Amino acid sequence: MSKSTFVSDLHARIQAAERIIADQNESLAALRHLLHQELSASAPANGLTPAATPSKTAPEPRPPADIDFKGKQSEIVLALVRQSGESGTRPRDIAEILVERKLLKKGSNAVYSHLSELKKKGLVKLKAEGLYVAPSKAIAAKPVAVAATPAKTAPKKRIVSLETREAIRKAQQLRWAAVKKAKG
Repeated sequence: MSKSTFVSDLHARIQAAERIIADQNESLAALRHLLHQELSASAPANGLTPAATPSKTAPEPRPPADIDFKGKQSEIVLALVRQSGESGTRPRDIAEILVERKLLKKGSNAVYSHLSELKKKGLVKLKAEGLYVAPSKAIAAKPVAVAATPAKTAPKKRIVSLETREAIRKAQQLRWAAVKKAKG
């Protein structure tokens, strides 16, 4: 196994583990919320209070507010990260919002790609918990400025004259004739 294959395999395993952890954190938050509701409803019966419930560890995704969903995806991703504030946001939450708005297909890795590019440019940073945040208030106050990639143009088609085509055809016939003669 080559080093690059090993590294890419390891990277894929890490992403899968992060997704599993994110799912478990969501389940944990939902169970804590349910426990809180049950304890609130039956506080006098069992003597427990809602204050006895443990605190949440995973931040709840916030609904997008005042975000223009008509720009480039990288700009939208950056706006969603900035909107999340200091608590940060997970790539999965961003992907869910983009899927809801029909800007992204389900199961796409585009959000991870955009976050990686924004991280390289210093517009977002990754916290230890897998949450992306804007690095500071100074950067968060700036308008979104993501450099546009120039469109690649197709290489110009070469036009071969009829004489040149005929010469190529005759040369190819001679080559094949030599191959057939050599075989038998």
